[in-house]
Amino acid sequence: MNDTAKRILDLAEALWLERGFNGFSYQHLAEPLGMKNAAIHYHYPGKADLGVALVARFRRRFQRTVEQYAATTTDPWVKLEWYVDVLTLNYADSERLCPTGMLAAEWATLPAAVQEEARGFMRELYQWCAAVLHEGVAGGHFRFAGSCEDKAATLLATLQGGLQLARFEPSWLDAIKKQLRLDLGARGAM
Repeated sequence: MNDTAKRILDLAEALWLERGFNGFSYQHLAEPLGMKNAAIHYHYPGKADLGVALVARFRRRFQRTVEQYAATTTDPWVKLEWYVDVLTLNYADSERLCPTGMLAAEWATLPAAVQEEARGFMRELYQWCAAVLHEGVAGGHFRFAGSCEDKAATLLATLQGGLQLARFEPSWLDAIKKQLRLDLGARGAM
């Protein structure tokens, strides 16, 4: 990816997470970058192309981080803490939703190609979380009722909702994360 395409993606990501996919146009990208709309269209012919590129970027970022973490720890608690951080920290600090939250909120209006890329991203997040939960249950680290798959879906939903609530009261996100730990069998807050 060349520098111009990366600069466009960087700004598009920031605008998407602040305003939503439908909340910005190529004009919103062109002006701050000092270029014409045609330059944006050269790199991303349509907004669906830009959306697919952004979701693919989120997926690559997640996969790189998963690979780095796999090389540094086998502790399911550490892996799960990292997962929670990936889904919440950077976004809560900037009062943005994480990419999956924005994708879900705008689902009905997203182009089909963006929806398909988003489905793949969510499957990866879900499958990784379920695998860590299975690992933790098998090793006696986690204790909870229900299946690991159901708990993974619950974790994703709870963290997404927690980010939205944190816009009203930031301390609620910490309370939600503490309760999630307890629900998994932690002895007190970690």
